[in-house]
Amino acid sequence: MNDKTLKWLIGIAGALCLFLFIAIRIQGMFNGILKEDVVEGYWDKTKYGEMYYFSMIKHFREDGLPPAQEKFELSSQQASVSESEILTFGDSFFEFSRLKQFPQRLSEDYQRKIHNVNEDFPLKYLAKNDYQDTTPKLVIYERTERYIPISFESEHAINHSGMSEVDLKRNPLAEIKDIIFYDNSDELFSVILKRSYLTTGLYSAIATLKFNLFGYISSLTPKYHLNRNQSWLFYHDQVNEEKTSFYYNHSDEELNRICDHMADLAEKLKSEYNMYLVYLPMPAKYTLYHGVINNDQYSGFLPDLYMGLENRGVKFVNIYDDFRSHQDTLYYRTDSHWNQTGLDLAYSKTIEYILSDPELKCFLKPRP
Repeated sequence: MNDKTLKWLIGIAGALCLFLFIAIRIQGMFNGILKEDVVEGYWDKTKYGEMYYFSMIKHFREDGLPPAQEKFELSSQQASVSESEILTFGDSFFEFSRLKQFPQRLSEDYQRKIHNVNEDFPLKYLAKNDYQDTTPKLVIYERTERYIPISFESEHAINHSGMSEVDLKRNPLAEIKDIIFYDNSDELFSVILKRSYLTTGLYSAIATLKFNLFGYISSLTPKYHLNRNQSWLFYHDQVNEEKTSFYYNHSDEELNRICDHMADLAEKLKSEYNMYLVYLPMPAKYTLYHGVINNDQYSGFLPDLYMGLENRGVKFVNIYDDFRSHQDTLYYRTDSHWNQTGLDLAYSKTIEYILSDPELKCFLKPRP
């Protein structure tokens, strides 16, 4: 290779690196090179199942998924926390925008002002927003089962501590570091590699070849079922030995502590804010569908949790039994979330529970 060719190659490589350095900082440039745009706040704006993108193995593409819609909490339908009549605290199930979201349906079906937020700690959220109203309100708190042991490992506190004056002072060197080492840059470069016009086909082909030859797949989806038209992927935190797992056997002490903290939160919301709390514990996908790959025994976390909450007089919606016995598949095979049938079932069971409770049914009473 002569010097002129080498200089050209170095120049092209340098220009490409500079372009990528800038592109991850400018949304328009970033999306301009992607086959599927990345939109801030829309983690579910992808063509195939969410978990397909961890490895890009073509066997696990789930075709025909609905496109992402406008998220309720980013729309004009979202009420402020102070003017809301019902608050919904949920994880990604309530934020899942491939379908009309749970809080949006609640808002439209019952003409209620709804405030939805992806938040583990309602008390801190209310304090952070300086919420002081004591008008009776309904709170629906959805959590997928694998997050419950984490969200309720400790007692929920009422007080919110803001940033201190020291925290607010930024070191000039830290500002420069943030510009050079852009936040989340590794993930953004990975997105470019996996989803750009130039590289996505090659990346997927190599990933598929590695899987075919060596069984290599991302550690984020270690459990899977391979079938030409019905392949499944399961997320790592449902199949490991941590507290989030299908296999983890919670001790009586751990279960009592979780239930005590859930009961304590319900009591604090009622005494401090006059809010009535209803829990919606969601079964994880592996809990329902691990049978496609094994006959492993479930630890029984949700039934045990239900019993503990019932013994403490805590309001909750039991959807595990209905989900487990339902003949249709209720979750997407290569995504962590419910499909339309699953959402419909969870929504109808929640409404049924609220309307059957003398203390709660007033929140969904038809308008005069």
